[in-house]
Amino acid sequence: MTGISVVIGRTFHYVDDILPFRFGNSDLPIDDLAAVCLLVYFGVSSLLDASSDDGLKAEEEQKEAELAVSEISGSGAGILAAANTVFSTFLLVFVAEWGDKSFFSTIALAAASSPLGVIAGALAGHGVATLLAVLGGSFLGTYLSEKAIAYIGGTLFLVFAAVTLIEIVS
Repeated sequence: MTGISVVIGRTFHYVDDILPFRFGNSDLPIDDLAAVCLLVYFGVSSLLDASSDDGLKAEEEQKEAELAVSEISGSGAGILAAANTVFSTFLLVFVAEWGDKSFFSTIALAAASSPLGVIAGALAGHGVATLLAVLGGSFLGTYLSEKAIAYIGGTLFLVFAAVTLIEIVS
């Protein structure tokens, strides 16, 4: 997923190089400005989601995830059952992540920044998030609310938007 989104972002970046957008006497980096707009949108929408009292959405998502996991877990032992679990988990995560904020954020960052840095950062971020989810999801869930995580995520999106905008201006 990270590779796909970085390729899309870099394609957008190269199209901007081939077909520059002129404003007066200067070229505007449309790819970078689009990245800033996406990051601001995700930051504001995350903060608005966090400030709303809609806990039903989180409960519905948790029930859907539990149902999906129970369906793919299956019964049985051995290599075939393990391979089925690995494949099913990969497919579930791949489909769930397609088109979400991290997917579009990676596209935006890849359009505006170094693709290797974006790949390294995205893989590290996904790896740590997955590790925390697997090893300590229920433990951390008792100390960190979904709202707190949404506030942190929304703030980080806005910080990344500000940093990208500062890089455009300087």
